[in-house]
Amino acid sequence: MSIMNLVRSAISSSHFQIEQTAFSKGMLDGSMNPTDYSRGLVQLWEIHHGLESSVANCVEVAGYFSSEMVRTTTIDRDLVAFGFERSFFAVMPETRAIVEQIHAWSVTAPHALLGCIYILEGSRMGSLVIAKPLGKSLGLPAGSFAGIEYHTEGAATTPMRFRQFKDRVDQAGLGADAESDLTQGAVKFMEMLNNLYAALPVNINNTPSIPIPPKTEKLVVG
Repeated sequence: MSIMNLVRSAISSSHFQIEQTAFSKGMLDGSMNPTDYSRGLVQLWEIHHGLESSVANCVEVAGYFSSEMVRTTTIDRDLVAFGFERSFFAVMPETRAIVEQIHAWSVTAPHALLGCIYILEGSRMGSLVIAKPLGKSLGLPAGSFAGIEYHTEGAATTPMRFRQFKDRVDQAGLGADAESDLTQGAVKFMEMLNNLYAALPVNINNTPSIPIPPKTEKLVVG
């Protein structure tokens, strides 16, 4: 079995779990709102920025990272479309933990960063499904991608780009140690993303609740 197929198998349970989080479901079922979505975008900006800066300084993996994989500028545009800036939202502890881990890997196990790239680029395959219902949930006009370019940018070439990345890694002959770091990195990264998505708040029910009048005791006279 190829290393990329091994990684896919190793993260399968975590992949299923992240799809069950309220934040993931909210992007598909119409319960997402611009504020909660933008808060999530800020966390993703931090993660992508951490990865982009780390990969650039790692000669072992820099050649696997193309300009189409840079996502921070796209996220900034999406935030502006909803009237937000990154400074409007706090960086969550779960996000800080991920970024710290990425920086640590860049020093101790650079090939683990390939696992991070695999997961983030693989998520763009899911974006092909997410974009339409997410845009509707966020109130975008039909055909508008303003605010959700993180999911639509480069969509036409996503399948080919992802396949080429996997093929390059499979054919690289990285060696046992590097492949072990890659696999363990992907597993750990996916687990940490799960922690983040589980912690992200989302307005599951957009329908205003109707207050229930308090019960009153029957007055007995006489």
